[in-house]
Amino acid sequence: MEFKDLQYFKKLVESKSYHATANFFQVSQPAITAMVKRLEKELGTQLIYKVNNRAKMTITPAGMVVYRQADKLLKIEQSIKVEALRANQKNFRLGYSELAGNAWLSSVITKLNHGDLLAFVETHEENSHLLEQHLREGKYDAIVFSKLNDEQFKGITVMNLTKYHYYLIVPSNSPLAQKSEIDLFELREYPFIIRHKRFLSRSALEQTFAKIGFKPKRKLIVDSIGATTKLISQGMGVGYLMDIAVENVPGVKAIPLIPSQQVDCYACLGVREDFVPNEIQSKCLEILKDF
Repeated sequence: MEFKDLQYFKKLVESKSYHATANFFQVSQPAITAMVKRLEKELGTQLIYKVNNRAKMTITPAGMVVYRQADKLLKIEQSIKVEALRANQKNFRLGYSELAGNAWLSSVITKLNHGDLLAFVETHEENSHLLEQHLREGKYDAIVFSKLNDEQFKGITVMNLTKYHYYLIVPSNSPLAQKSEIDLFELREYPFIIRHKRFLSRSALEQTFAKIGFKPKRKLIVDSIGATTKLISQGMGVGYLMDIAVENVPGVKAIPLIPSQQVDCYACLGVREDFVPNEIQSKCLEILKDF
């Protein structure tokens, strides 16, 4: 049984089309038909049933067993390739997110330097969702990223490093800046300056909106924290960011929401569950885990 056949079969089950599967892998349609026949002969049972060329494809119970097991085996194959490649490389690749990493990175760099490991370390900044994807793909050995309290990450071992809070960010010269806490329902008439959907602050805010049934009348979408705080300082609206994002930023103030609307966020260390670190990578990981 070849991994290539399992790849073809998995795609065939998902697309339910010989033509689409052949196009995806850039092979002939007879090659896909031959793959099914090979697997059925090797396993001694029918995997796919089709009355004629125009009929809808039916996956037999045995075919679904092969599909589920093929998915597991192909993931193991990919893991072997990634981990074997990393095992012989004498470096440590660390990805970090804009806030979680920056708040923490300088201390880590100092400690790695004291341990004579800094020369082996590569660091890269990305948003949290890309970090998760690239960690699984083997681009990084570990990531420092932000997550909400209830988030789960399949295939990634997560260790919470620091707990942060999301705050409402208001102009420092606004009456809102005098409040000790704010109820979102006080802000029906205020524009919300929020980040794109790929950012965690947007996910956290929309979860809160859905939970309490709140819908702002106006939203302005921006791409960076700097643009967000600048617009807020100019009185263009209110925002929603982690408290560390606005430390020492002029013209804005962070005010907590009322307790029932508060959302916690964690700076976390993430490592692939099947990562087998070599000596250098192990030493770097131990330093990261101490923070």
